[in-house]
Amino acid sequence: MSGPIHYEVFARKTPASGWALQSAVENREAAVAMAEDMLAQNRAAAVMVTKEVFSEGTGEFKSFTVLNKGAAEQKKKDRPTQPAENICGSPQELYTAQAREKVARLLEDWLRRYRVTAFEMMHRPDLVERFEASNNDVQHVAQKLAVPEAQETGASIHEIMRRWTALIDKACTRVISDGRKNLFPDLTLEGLTAQIDKISGHPEKTYVLGGGVAKLMKSATAPAGKLSILLPFVQRLAESGEGRGWAVQVFEAPIMEIFAGKTALTDIVGQELDLGSGLAILTRLVAGPEAQMVAKIDPVVSRTLPELTGVLADILKLIEAGHFKALTASVSKRLLVELKSVRRLRPSSPVLEIETLRALALVMTAAGKEQTQREDIAEAFAERSKTLVSSDFVDSLIKDTVSAFEEIERLIWLCENVVGSANKRQAVRWVSSSLTGHRFEREIRDASKSAPTRLSFLAGLQKRLIRAELPEKEAQELRDKLGALGASIASEVNLMMHLTRVGGSSMQKLTLLLGFAAGQSAPLGPVSDMAKAEVMKLLKSPEARNHLMSDPAAFMQLKPLMQAAGIGAAA
Repeated sequence: MSGPIHYEVFARKTPASGWALQSAVENREAAVAMAEDMLAQNRAAAVMVTKEVFSEGTGEFKSFTVLNKGAAEQKKKDRPTQPAENICGSPQELYTAQAREKVARLLEDWLRRYRVTAFEMMHRPDLVERFEASNNDVQHVAQKLAVPEAQETGASIHEIMRRWTALIDKACTRVISDGRKNLFPDLTLEGLTAQIDKISGHPEKTYVLGGGVAKLMKSATAPAGKLSILLPFVQRLAESGEGRGWAVQVFEAPIMEIFAGKTALTDIVGQELDLGSGLAILTRLVAGPEAQMVAKIDPVVSRTLPELTGVLADILKLIEAGHFKALTASVSKRLLVELKSVRRLRPSSPVLEIETLRALALVMTAAGKEQTQREDIAEAFAERSKTLVSSDFVDSLIKDTVSAFEEIERLIWLCENVVGSANKRQAVRWVSSSLTGHRFEREIRDASKSAPTRLSFLAGLQKRLIRAELPEKEAQELRDKLGALGASIASEVNLMMHLTRVGGSSMQKLTLLLGFAAGQSAPLGPVSDMAKAEVMKLLKSPEARNHLMSDPAAFMQLKPLMQAAGIGAAA
């Protein structure tokens, strides 16, 4: 980052740990938002944002604290100053996955400016020369590495900066020199396997091949273009047989970095994506077979998680063939992180947001092979469910409902789709609030709707609540409320009197009463209890007993209703 002013985001994972640099951006609001988000998601015990101002006179950055929030730092006992231990002590060590990921964070804005990945920057001599020519960028990276290391070890920040600067200079010189020696091959599809076999004998084969891969990517700046260039080479290697898996992993490294980009999916798909659409694509990518299987059972999954096309479909085929394991792990980790964030999945539609979350949960749970994976997935969806039971989300969910009946149905649907006992309880509170509200009370007592229609509606709500796996105490309270409402409606119209005096045979009366006793025609509670009592009286009548004894088929038809009502065999 070459600008005279920028902002750095630091975090402490625990109160006792030291500050660690997370990111550097040129926008103050973005830096503060990033820090606040980390704190809200419990990804850090404390966060700090500093303003870094470059001094032309000294050639160094001066720091000013903009934000310091979270748990107070636990002071450690003084300890003797000790030499800082390098994560990377040689240029070769900068090319590990962990080091390259750190480079991507440190140079995030620089990489975005030139539209390249960290992999390209570290393998292309032209990019290295450009980076090295900007002394401010080099000094800035050295400082960002040195500050947390100095705080952790107590070593001199200037000594650590000099050491990092020397290592960066050595690494840059190496890449530039190797480029002038033509060490990096010009890869071709036709001669690819022969080129790979030739490189495989080199002591630094992944570095050499990496330079060739970076050359290929030079002609493209957009993520979709880069993938279109790389994938045919990966497919050729995948088809070439055993012994070249290491080369596939080299190609996989920049592909992982492409997918780590915040706007990469938008470019690949060719349209603006909200978070839910992006997670749907990533879920299809890492859980393709499971998504296909679940989609056959649940049409919502098929609609919400559409099949992949183009380069995404090509990557899915490679994953299903056993390649790109690191990419799969990286995307799976990102899915969990995004689910725990506070960003809306579908900002324009709360209904679609619930559908999307449900589809993601079904597919990701099906894809969880190990117990720890399933636990991580459950934790992520419980965290996401917190946003669904917030007042803002609930207000948006019910604001366009045309009736109290539709409102309560949506709230029960919410109960069915959130996970976590605390979230279930909060969802129940919203349902309970709606049930006792003036709007619902007015509509449920509206005489223009027939009593059987209203009772049947209450029975349907009660069944859904039973299936929603709610905490028992809260669920019972809701069921009792629905039962009491049903009893009030039944009392207003003298329901039991009408049911017992209705014309027809005893078998017809028995069938009608069993529907109420079993909770199908009215909610379980006082109405079902009264209907059950009437059924027991009717079963003792000679006419009903004779009919059941003489017609086994009629008895078999009534048996499921009798079992649902808790009535034993009619004898």
